[in-house]
Amino acid sequence: MPSKKPTAPPKPAPAEPARPASFADLARERPGLVIGGGLLVGLLAGALMPRGAVGKIARGAATAAALGSEVGLSLARQAKEAAGETTDHLRESAGKASEGARRLGRGTAEAAGNAGTTALDLARAGLTLLASLKR
Repeated sequence: MPSKKPTAPPKPAPAEPARPASFADLARERPGLVIGGGLLVGLLAGALMPRGAVGKIARGAATAAALGSEVGLSLARQAKEAAGETTDHLRESAGKASEGARRLGRGTAEAAGNAGTTALDLARAGLTLLASLKR
């Protein structure tokens, strides 16, 4: 009897990839394609513009970049100063808190010393009273 080889089930046809519903979905799925398309559009627009307009736009972009960097540096300086002021304030607050803890510790030690002295005085008085009663 001839033996039958088991056959594998037929492979399903590859499914078509889902089309993005919006440009935002396309940008999320294929950011390289969007960047490449933007570069292509920019190159085409630059080639179609007259030379004088391209130079003006480039100078304007360079000026905007310089202004942006100055604003960024200014904000960075302000942030650094604010951080320094905050650090100084925290150090001052920590100093006040530790001074309060020292005062509390001194007061507690003084109160414990006074209680100990009072206990000794009471013990002496009790011993003196006992001694006088035995006589």
